[in-house]
Amino acid sequence: MARPPRLASLTMHTDSYEAAYNGARTFLCVLLGCIFWFQTQWDGGSAALTLLSISCVLYSAVPAPLKSVTTMLQAIVLLSLVCFLVKFGLMIRLEALWPLILLLLPVLITMQLLKLQRPGSAALWGQLIVMLGSFLAISNPPSYDFLGYINGSLAQMLGVMVAGLAFQILRPSSDGRKSRRLMRRLRRDFMDQLRTRPQQSEHEFESRIYHAISQLSQSQDQQARLWVLRWGVVLLNCSHIVWQLRDWRGLNPALYPVRDRCIRSLKGILTEGGVQQAHLASTLTELTRLDVLLARDPDRESRALAGLIWRLSSSLSQLEQALPSD
Repeated sequence: MARPPRLASLTMHTDSYEAAYNGARTFLCVLLGCIFWFQTQWDGGSAALTLLSISCVLYSAVPAPLKSVTTMLQAIVLLSLVCFLVKFGLMIRLEALWPLILLLLPVLITMQLLKLQRPGSAALWGQLIVMLGSFLAISNPPSYDFLGYINGSLAQMLGVMVAGLAFQILRPSSDGRKSRRLMRRLRRDFMDQLRTRPQQSEHEFESRIYHAISQLSQSQDQQARLWVLRWGVVLLNCSHIVWQLRDWRGLNPALYPVRDRCIRSLKGILTEGGVQQAHLASTLTELTRLDVLLARDPDRESRALAGLIWRLSSSLSQLEQALPSD
């Protein structure tokens, strides 16, 4: 049974600059938090550092991290107040666990229904549901340390607030800069496809195109999303036709130099700086001339090659709408 070839994971082609930047922010926050914890010997330092690390890692890839951190802070404040009343007003009077379980079950169902019915505050209700158990913190034997609960709640709030401050000072890259880095990488990959022996196969290039597009799926910049999507589709169509030209086989040996000439004419159309409009115009003119000459030939193979050249010319013509500096 044939095994599929080993390919590098698509995660190896993510935005390495942004990942390194997010990692540096998280490392700096954790380092400063540990120094503060060790110097002050604060009992709630572990809780603050835990929420700080989770917030820095969890919200580093979202389009609006400050908004997500604010939502998490609101959830912590609400849970601190509600769970304080439940723990020190109700649980302290219970002698068995089952009445509390019977009480929590309809509460969780109601919260889930509210999450579904209110899409605008769904993130807040989701945070409340997820973090409810950690705030109740039922232990055996039960512990009702009033000062410990207040200290832990304040520590969690402080950890999330420091994470929000870190995102405000060391802001993530804008969607525009992310899209420009993605486009530079797509250009390099497409330039590789035009080589005589490309390093990436047709399917690898296609996977990288879709992976690059998916990285902006949560972008709030609609123009950047549409631009990267449009670029990706155009380059993908051109790549498919180039591979079809490479795979084309005919009985007439005089057609092979024509095919190779079409592929060589593509080099220089796209660079890391953008589309070279002068080279693109001359290439389209040359492809149109070859297409007309081959289409007039009564030979079936010549007309088949003319059809591929026409498709390549039609796909490349979409690049005429791109600005030279894009």
